Formats: sequence, C-alpha cells, structure tokens
Amino acid sequence: MRFSEFTIGETYTTTKVIVTEKEIVQFAKQYDPQYFHVDKSAAEASPYGALIASGFHTIGVVWAEWIKMDILSTDCLGGINAQIEWSKPVKPDDELYGVITVLDKEGSRNGGRGLVTFGMEIFNQDELCVSKCTMKIFIRD
Repeated sequence: MRFSEFTIGETYTTTKVIVTEKEIVQFAKQYDPQYFHVDKSAAEASPYGALIASGFHTIGVVWAEWIKMDILSTDCLGGINAQIEWSKPVKPDDELYGVITVLDKEGSRNGGRGLVTFGMEIFNQDELCVSKCTMKIFIRD
C-alpha cells in the first residue's frame, strides 16, 4: 500500500498463531539463550514459574503474520525506529494475534515516500495484551 493510502486510525488484525514449546526453545537457543527461555526445569524455579518465550520471539511471530497480509508489500522502504514493551509472559501453547494501527503519517521533504508510525499490540487467547510496539517505517508514495 502506498503512503497516501494509509489513514490515521485504521487498524489491521493478523491471523492467530500458536507458540509451541519447541519453537520457544529453538528460537531462544539461537537468539536469546536465557535460562527461562531454554531450560524448562530452571524456568519453573524462575519468577515466571514456567518456560516463557523471548519477547523478540513474541514480536517476530506476530510480525510475520502482519507481513504475510501483504499490506506493506514492495512499497515498504524499511523501518527507522521501534519502541517495544513486554507486559505479560508468553508461555507454550499461547495463541497470539496482533492489532496494527496507523498512528501517524509524515510526508517526506524529498517526495516519493513518507514515514508511517504503526502501533502493534499483541494479544493472547485470554485477550490480554502481552506486548506493544511502535514502529516508524518509510513507505513509497
């Protein structure tokens, strides 16, 4: 979608995705090998009481569903900023989905592109928000 086609306030909802224990451990071993992500026994003794997904994994699986929707398509010229909050742990077999909202738009002085600020809220199967992310992305116009 071109920059001019986005409207502030519009929202998109991704499909739901289940995060498995195997995926949690596999991702964490490669990218975030903290004990509460990779060692089930140690995680049970942690403040979380169970194995939990890396926050980056949580963002990644929902981001992938957003990209598969092909809203940005080849008009996406790359991001320049992201701010992330993690509010609830994601555990094995949690079902996640994202709601992406167009928060702001800034036209480019050079023309041909604009900067869109998107907010992404990630919810679990209990409709609890587990993470929020705000991203600024250049979009072709």
